[in-house]
Amino acid sequence: MKKQLPIINFTFLIVLTCFFFYDRQVNNIETFKEIQAERLSIIDSEENLYISISNPEKQALATTHGIPHNPGSKRDLPGIIFFNRVGDEVGGIYYDGTDEENFAGITFDQQKNDQIMAIMKDEYLEGGEWKRWYGMFFRERSDSIRVEKLYEQFLERTKSMTKPEKDAEYLKFKKHMDSEINVYRMFLGREENKNTGLFIYDSKGNERIKIYVDELDNTQFEIIDKNGNNTTY
Repeated sequence: MKKQLPIINFTFLIVLTCFFFYDRQVNNIETFKEIQAERLSIIDSEENLYISISNPEKQALATTHGIPHNPGSKRDLPGIIFFNRVGDEVGGIYYDGTDEENFAGITFDQQKNDQIMAIMKDEYLEGGEWKRWYGMFFRERSDSIRVEKLYEQFLERTKSMTKPEKDAEYLKFKKHMDSEINVYRMFLGREENKNTGLFIYDSKGNERIKIYVDELDNTQFEIIDKNGNNTTY
């Protein structure tokens, strides 16, 4: 029996060690009081990215099927970016600001495209006065054209222009985007002019119905026809 005791003890030690490592694998959960990182990436077992929580410098790029739209570029915006199981960016939460500006938003992307629904706010100083708008947006987008690609082409086209030339080109670019590619369909919230209400646009981005209370607490109801004629009730 005395000769068998070391064997029994050794066997017991092996069983105890196996149980310890098995328990660690089955219950592989650790609790931390605080985690400090420049970026936190939530991935699956195949290292596909699902959520990126990051500072501006490390933020994940927009992707389709895991391929970045603008490789080598920087997003420069802190927040949380969400991706689906096929590697498409599908929206996120962003926020940032300085002493002169403060903005934030929650966005929801169209399939294989950019945002079509968002809750946003922007505050900025202009002439010593704070300007503010905030609310919920709905947009209409093309199924085949991505905004990022068009903007990249715009930057390439205007990089050698003077500032006045570039500003004029941007106004044309924005008008084309707002009427053809990236069309506002509805806004519910407060505008910069302090009108607060519901604003509905047609398929070309033209205002058609406005129901709001102005900064003097007057109630307004406006209907604009296709020719731009305004009827106020």
